[in-house]
Amino acid sequence: MPAVSRVSTQYTTPTNVVSSSGCAVLDRDASACAADRTNQGLSGFWLDFSCRVTLTSSTGKVNAKADGQPDYLSNYFPADNVCHEVYTGAKQNPNDLLPKTYDIAFPTTSDNSPTVMQLGIVGLAVNGVPIFGNFAAPGDDIYVEADTFDRCAAHPTGGGMYHYHSEPLAISQDDDRFIGVLRDGYPVYGRKDMDGSYPTLDAQGGHTGTTKHSPTTPVYHYHVNMQTSSAQGTAGQTQWFVTTGTYHGGPSACPDCN
Repeated sequence: MPAVSRVSTQYTTPTNVVSSSGCAVLDRDASACAADRTNQGLSGFWLDFSCRVTLTSSTGKVNAKADGQPDYLSNYFPADNVCHEVYTGAKQNPNDLLPKTYDIAFPTTSDNSPTVMQLGIVGLAVNGVPIFGNFAAPGDDIYVEADTFDRCAAHPTGGGMYHYHSEPLAISQDDDRFIGVLRDGYPVYGRKDMDGSYPTLDAQGGHTGTTKHSPTTPVYHYHVNMQTSSAQGTAGQTQWFVTTGTYHGGPSACPDCN
């Protein structure tokens, strides 16, 4: 992994797509690790993961190792960190994001058995940042928590686990970009299909269709999807979440995901 002082610049180039909060979608150059991944038999969306994520292939699974830090500036880096920025566009939660050691196994085939997601890591984004479900810890409201997201739509837990619940703005903004993989092994894309349309999704937030990684053979995949709160105090508020709270298939075991 690169040193923390280079987290915000390693392997990335800002595009001209910038959110209203000032977060630019980043192009990520994975060419430096392409040969190693190809030699392991990896292909498709696995080749898009940042080289900050170490991928290894074995029978029936792909293991991903990452430190969980974003590849852009955030107000949640500790104040003395070179990657810290001042951001006043949201409420600040009291936590700092901290480097972690994640080792997550993703199955290469699924039993297609819908499974309710639990608290903690439900997937991994292309930059090595964990993906969480569309819910908060018991007693909290995720639509209230959304007010504490940083410029690029993420925040840390009390233990320093930086993560996404909703559309990660440094990866995807109302497009068909590849976002990451959930723990059942299925990929996640932005709001749109590759033809520019907004797909009709099932209860798990996915559908079977072509993608830029499988342009001729329809495959099951997830999309960022809009949801509306019905809870008292936030009723009517909307968010583009990465998940619906249910996997399409059985997730991998992951002792370190909580």
